Amino acid sequence: MKWPPTLCWTAPKTINGNRHFQVKAYGGKNEDRWVDIFPTKNKKDIKRISWAKLKSEWTTGWLRLPKDKV
Repeated sequence: MKWPPTLCWTAPKTINGNRHFQVKAYGGKNEDRWVDIFPTKNKKDIKRISWAKLKSEWTTGWLRLPKDKV
């Protein structure tokens, strides 16, 4: 996957009630690359994730998700 990262991502599982995230910032070099992401519903909840984890476990773009079962 090429650098810089795509701006929209879907998490592999729900994180604090969110699955769709956007990229705020990114940086680092080689194996130390990182990406700051935030859920589309809360732009203040920024999380830093390694580029390696993001590209291997997350999906680029926003997937249409089934509603959670209650």
